[in-house]
Amino acid sequence: MFMLFFFSLLLLWLSFSVNAQPLEACIRIADKTKLATARYFASDFPYWYNIGLAHTETKCRFVISKDGHGSIGYFQLTPKFLDPLLRPYFPKYTENHLDHFYAFAYYLRTLYKEPLWIMYQRYNGGNLVLRECQRAGSLKWEDCKAQCRRKDVCVWFDGVSCKQYRNACDINYSYSKKVYQYGQYYRTGQDKMKFW
Repeated sequence: MFMLFFFSLLLLWLSFSVNAQPLEACIRIADKTKLATARYFASDFPYWYNIGLAHTETKCRFVISKDGHGSIGYFQLTPKFLDPLLRPYFPKYTENHLDHFYAFAYYLRTLYKEPLWIMYQRYNGGNLVLRECQRAGSLKWEDCKAQCRRKDVCVWFDGVSCKQYRNACDINYSYSKKVYQYGQYYRTGQDKMKFW
């Protein structure tokens, strides 16, 4: 029994160790992410968090999601919801093209709010975080999370049925933490904006 417990802890530690480093794939998209971020935010915006977002979403691979919505690319843009907003300006945003980076930064700009953790959670889970913070009367992550009351959502859809569900509060409130953590791997300067 003890050996099984020890082995489980070892595997857990190894899984964190393997992921606790910058990814070559993310380094390859850093320049395009920085360029697009500077266009729609400012040259001093901490673009490394946008790379952290791509690391969180796809490990910086251009993929199509298995969530049933058809989210696509490094940043998991969802044409089902975003086509009317993005397609007129970025016709190739669903391809591995510079349009994908610009569309991402443009869309993220529409969600902009400080502290930045709120913007990233809006990107991941919509405006519910704004209501939770309003109920909390605070913009602190802990206070807003304490007000979160969401259902379970499908995170793996095989085309026929949902294979895995997770609680939407857990997903959304861990999202900004991952973006922040992974963003540190790609940091090239000081934060000029408050993340937390």
